[in-house]
Amino acid sequence: MEDELKTEDQSPLRSIAFVVAYDGTDFCGSQRQTNERSVQGDLEDALSAIFKTPVEVSMSSRTDGGVHATGNVGRFFMNHPIPAQKVPFALNQVLERDVRVKSAWETDESFHPRHSARVRTYRYTIDNSAIENPLMRRFVGRVRGALDVAAMQNVCSLFIGVRDFASWQNAGSPPTGGTMRNMTQLEVAPRQDVFGSDVIDITMSANGFLYQMVRNIVGTLIEVGRGKMSAQNVVRLMDAKDRTQCSPPAPSQGLCLTHISFEEAKRFAQ
Repeated sequence: MEDELKTEDQSPLRSIAFVVAYDGTDFCGSQRQTNERSVQGDLEDALSAIFKTPVEVSMSSRTDGGVHATGNVGRFFMNHPIPAQKVPFALNQVLERDVRVKSAWETDESFHPRHSARVRTYRYTIDNSAIENPLMRRFVGRVRGALDVAAMQNVCSLFIGVRDFASWQNAGSPPTGGTMRNMTQLEVAPRQDVFGSDVIDITMSANGFLYQMVRNIVGTLIEVGRGKMSAQNVVRLMDAKDRTQCSPPAPSQGLCLTHISFEEAKRFAQ
């Protein structure tokens, strides 16, 4: 592989898209930050080392520190002749083991991992068992005390459709072009025998998410499961458009970006 990468081609720049998975525990987030480790920074450093020239990476979704991904999507430009399907192997030889590029493909210049995305899907996993499972501590949000899963499921429909999610946007968030989003999926489902424990998965899909919107909604669902919020409370919170009235966000380590769908299915290969 190293011999293949030594010869640089002077052909026009090629647009390479890729799917990346990572354990977000030791990252400040996906976006490059000065003097802190980021997923984007690791990818750019690896690509620059491989191709012996600075390479910039664009990411589809920005995830916070501690948040994981199995299906985030990035893109970079190169003029090297290496086949796109060999890019994951080359990158994974250089990257640390908590980041892995799962697939890569060549796309046209109009493709943008953020602007071309149409639906993003996240999964939040709650460890609600009586005894904390040490094997899952990096990848679940720990909630003590039994949760009423049925009550949590009953309020999911209140979030579906085009809604104003201002109450679930973190205070002090930068302008994002409004707070209306189209939520197409919100499901709460128990899952049994995950490393010997039962967990609760919360899956949500939308055309976009406000800053920390997923974790804030999970925080609300937890309060519903604890019996501290009712469906009427959720409706009032939706109407209030006031983040200060919302429950605290769920811990970051339970959140995982699992899938991104694009405007053309052929542009996404996972």
